[in-house]
Amino acid sequence: MEDNGNCDLKSETNGINESNYNTNQNNLEPSHSKPRTSHDNATKLIIPQNPDIPDAKPSADASEVDAKPIPWPSGSSPSDSISVPTSKDSKSYTLEGTKKVVIFNQKIFAPRLKLSPRKGTDIDVKSIQNTFKSLDWDIDLYNDCTVSQIREVILKQIQLSEENIAALAIFILSHGEDNGTIFASDYPFRVDHDILFQLAADKSPNLAGKPKLVFVQACQGQETDAGSSVTERERRRRHTSQDSTSTYKIPNYADFLIFQASFWDHYSFRSSETGSWFIQSLCSSIDKSSQDEPLFDILLSVSHSVAITKESNVPGRNHLDKKKQVPLLYSTMLRRMYLKGPKSSAESVDATPELEKTVTEAVSAIKLESKEMSGSQKSLFRRDKTRDTKDKDCSVM
Repeated sequence: MEDNGNCDLKSETNGINESNYNTNQNNLEPSHSKPRTSHDNATKLIIPQNPDIPDAKPSADASEVDAKPIPWPSGSSPSDSISVPTSKDSKSYTLEGTKKVVIFNQKIFAPRLKLSPRKGTDIDVKSIQNTFKSLDWDIDLYNDCTVSQIREVILKQIQLSEENIAALAIFILSHGEDNGTIFASDYPFRVDHDILFQLAADKSPNLAGKPKLVFVQACQGQETDAGSSVTERERRRRHTSQDSTSTYKIPNYADFLIFQASFWDHYSFRSSETGSWFIQSLCSSIDKSSQDEPLFDILLSVSHSVAITKESNVPGRNHLDKKKQVPLLYSTMLRRMYLKGPKSSAESVDATPELEKTVTEAVSAIKLESKEMSGSQKSLFRRDKTRDTKDKDCSVM
């Protein structure tokens, strides 16, 4: 869908609120406007017309690109086994404990970085809060953090946390460049060095075997995607598919999912009035997903929505006008993850002999009955998986 707004890259500081982040390094706390598990006052967003803004920085000092990771103190031996809630052969993650969201919302930057304020990022924050509160996730919001503050949050609130974290989702909303470089309020940092490496199983044993989701709303460079026109043609389609309590070893970098707004080296677009294409589509797709829909299917619908229904309209700026965007997904997840349904625990529960007997008898009865049915009767038992995947909330009018 075509957007009728203009791209705004000018630095504007008037009317910008100060960060809600507590800058006292000895008293690091997130912003909470209400109790963490409260679902009160969840608002529905009204989507007006708006301009699209690429989350990018024109240039950067090469000396500021690489960030040093936090030195990890010596602790437990890598050979020590770690207890995890999900059984070895389970097809889905068992989510027992606190499901935690951490939002790093970067809106204002140091003047020397020459980065414009990220207008519209607060809309994305509100959407994330509304979506994940409805799913009973606890949410910590950190506004305009420095690099050292981001590292301290990762260390103290996650790595050293004694909380039983069932799943972790980190949202990074900022300006960015290539090679995974993201800007804090004072300096750039690296998603891999400062986030992913610190959450690996050997450095964060409390997260071993648990899903760790990282969503990045930031440009990955300054390239734009003009897209290519294609025409659908009728053809015969062949459908193929493949099916693919003991102590065991997993890779340290297993169970990660990184979903970023744009492809390598490319812009991602954000509206000052409605938020970013990526975050708005993500939250809308989660909100509309069914109880038994796995996370990967939801994210696929996000990519489809952004790539197919979005196109920038920035008259007078040919390098930004009529451009496309496609999110990029990396994953080392080992199982399905369900955000809404009980399958995240039900599929992993060890069945008792009595339960196994009951299930076996029920399945046998169904098989026997199905043999006696006609083809039209059998079709009644097939679940209709079609659904409306049109993303109304993030359509840029």
